[in-house]
Amino acid sequence: MQYNIKPIHLISVYFFFIVLLNSWILFAEKITDNTNENLHKYCKDSLQWYEDHPTYKGEFVRVLDYCIKYAKDVSPEGYEVNPILSDFGSMNGVNTRPRDNVHQGIDIIGPSDQPIIAIKDGTVLETTIEDCWGSTIIIDHGKSFDDKRLIAIYGHVGDFKVNENDKVKRGDLIATLPKKVKYRCMARVRHLHLQIGQRYCKKEEKDNWGCKYFIKDFYRSLNPHNYWSDGPNKVSCFEKDKSYAWGTITFPLPCRKN
Repeated sequence: MQYNIKPIHLISVYFFFIVLLNSWILFAEKITDNTNENLHKYCKDSLQWYEDHPTYKGEFVRVLDYCIKYAKDVSPEGYEVNPILSDFGSMNGVNTRPRDNVHQGIDIIGPSDQPIIAIKDGTVLETTIEDCWGSTIIIDHGKSFDDKRLIAIYGHVGDFKVNENDKVKRGDLIATLPKKVKYRCMARVRHLHLQIGQRYCKKEEKDNWGCKYFIKDFYRSLNPHNYWSDGPNKVSCFEKDKSYAWGTITFPLPCRKN
């Protein structure tokens, strides 16, 4: 059996596929534009230090371009979360400069006064203002599902919302991102440094060998991405009244539903 396909039919099919292709291209461009807009906003908000130091305009442009290019949108489906600019294992800091050691935490950028929340139930071990780190909170979050001790450093924060020895629940407000970026270890970029070790440095041990920055296993820290509630490398949002797998963590900043 032979089919007699008229040229007019072929032309119609051709134009149908052209329209369909253009629709997909426009849809993809819209997603990309929205992503770029979000990253640009997060990056610009995190670089407020440069607004107070206008003579560093060239550095601002370089760091902003770097941020927009390399910040990771780790948002789970249905949510928007703050990007990670320097991830666990990175050899570059939030300000583009190479690190002396492999990064042992995750650096999450954001605007002034954004809430910081507990990643898991725990006990506040320390609230301190360190010469380089600025305001920092250490929380013992107990054991992980693989029997690791979870001692979390919440570094470079602003105002404390908890006190030492307080008990916290997952999702509780513990601090905010700072209004001003004024400590050297913040690298002129507003961000939360989240790092998880297993051995806390008690106050009387501070400034001794191996105990300068809050935990004894500072350069052998755990990768937070292995402990998300939704599974490894699946950033998990805190939702009130939701149950979470024992020994897992959730994102340290509130998520926004799309």
